Amino acid sequence: SRGLGDVYKRQKIKGTKMLEPKIVELKDIEILYVRKTGHYKKSSQEAWKTIMPFAYQHKIKNKKNLMGKNAMMFGIGHDNPHITESQKLRYDACISWDDKSVKPEGEIQNKIIDGGKYAMFLHKGLYDNLINTYDGVADWIVNSSIELRDLPIIEKYLNKDPRRTKPENLRTEIYVPIK
Repeated sequence: SRGLGDVYKRQKIKGTKMLEPKIVELKDIEILYVRKTGHYKKSSQEAWKTIMPFAYQHKIKNKKNLMGKNAMMFGIGHDNPHITESQKLRYDACISWDDKSVKPEGEIQNKIIDGGKYAMFLHKGLYDNLINTYDGVADWIVNSSIELRDLPIIEKYLNKDPRRTKPENLRTEIYVPIK
């Protein structure tokens, strides 16, 4: 059987570039979120369909709603789909929460995304292809022998309305918590 070394030699021959992250320091980010369980494609859609109406209906100071120009959107998949059964996968759809006059209600909860040191990778294109970028992230983790913190990987969605964005223009930052 071929080892990882053979895979990387083939990548160099084909000119495939290994992913290299940008190392960043994040501050704690207060968020509102909805958690759904099940296959990531389905649970993520359900979570966003729950939190976005909440975000758009709540008026905040000097803005129309929670989705103002400084709003940030995150996704947190808590489980590895290669290990965890699909019906048990947990996904959080999150939006930044700056104005505390808006209170969580119903399925909407609040928490903090922990700040600290992260390796940030940029994914370009369809969300359905994130798995390919994650394969590259996993390769980087193995090859860099970096030490991970016991926190979930975070996806930051840079496009405010993916429905109105061409698929090739979608941008997602993937944050891997490192020591």
